[in-house]
Amino acid sequence: MKKLYLEFFRGAASVFILGWHMAFMAPTGHPTQLAGYWGTDALMIFFMLSGIVINLTESRKPRTALEFLKNRFIRIYPLFLVGMALAFFALLVTGRPFPSVKTSLGNFFMVSTMSDYMGYIVPSIQSNLAVWSLSFEAGFYILFAMTIGRNQKRAIFYWFLIALLSIPLYFLNVEKDALFHVIAIFAFSSIWLVGYYIYQYRSYFYADRNAALFCLGILPLISRMHFTDNFYDPFKYFMFSLFAIPFLRYCLQIPYSGFKIKLSYLVIPHLIIVACALTIRYLPLKNALAYSTLPYVYWGLGYLLHRSKAKQKIINLVNKSGAILGKHSYALYISHFPIVFIFSLLIHNIALYILVTLPVVAVVTYLLENKLQPFAMRYLSKGKTSAGKNEEFKIELATAQAAV
Repeated sequence: MKKLYLEFFRGAASVFILGWHMAFMAPTGHPTQLAGYWGTDALMIFFMLSGIVINLTESRKPRTALEFLKNRFIRIYPLFLVGMALAFFALLVTGRPFPSVKTSLGNFFMVSTMSDYMGYIVPSIQSNLAVWSLSFEAGFYILFAMTIGRNQKRAIFYWFLIALLSIPLYFLNVEKDALFHVIAIFAFSSIWLVGYYIYQYRSYFYADRNAALFCLGILPLISRMHFTDNFYDPFKYFMFSLFAIPFLRYCLQIPYSGFKIKLSYLVIPHLIIVACALTIRYLPLKNALAYSTLPYVYWGLGYLLHRSKAKQKIINLVNKSGAILGKHSYALYISHFPIVFIFSLLIHNIALYILVTLPVVAVVTYLLENKLQPFAMRYLSKGKTSAGKNEEFKIELATAQAAV
């Protein structure tokens, strides 16, 4: 059974990223940093959710390393190819120059990163910048596959230690090359592993609604910290992942057991973060004060919802929309950017830009997830096409969809 709260927030994260890119490339020519931060917050939640769901699905149906990688390849790569095809089509339609052969191959082999902040091996293609994160996601999958075996728990623990040690290495002033890309993957894998451990130790702790929403409110202030000049700071986002633990544990929707993370335990850590925001002044004062109130705002909204007569209707809406949003999150993520790229350059009216872009993104997302993905699963997963194996194929497809 799928965890619909997790599915909802996974889908909501992809919608946030769509909104980020639409705001950033809007024909008004006035991108906002605010939108960028919210999009990055969503991406880090994506990484954590991936760790949670991989642990969940692999715990229910263990696989060999080869089976795991094959399953991930079938789920990720066919839609990725379509995303890359859309990216080249976008360059053709808009008259933008095509990347070099080296850059093109690097993108197709999923080793590209954003040129402005990373650019370790090759830059991501400008008409689908979203593909940069897949080089990290693929790296997480390869590292996880290497742990599969008799001593997996110990191997993942050592991986986590290496990930933590890689965070300070990430800030060394060294050449940005393939080796540094590996260091970056290890550093950011700490976020993925926090998600993995949330599910692994789910029965040892829990958080109620109040603590979960309070922590959710802390996250935006953490992600706006400027410890370094690097926008993608693994130390900052590792802190982000730690404060996201109560919220994501709550979203697992499983019975409470173990140590309770109380709301009172979170007040002092929140005040320390607020003090940092007001002292270091990496945010304008009014912004810092506004973000500092979010934990209490979210807690208050949760309380009002809990007391509301419409509580059950809203919960049902979240569950129903979660089933849809979660299923389509990867297809939306990999396909939206080229579409936004095209219309941001060809349409100069903001209202028309929104009215045209959103339906096209929705249609392409639906077709990729409901037509192409079942086709790829059917003909690439052991060739199971007989009626007798149809049910097994459906289970395999549902498992693959849950893990992205």
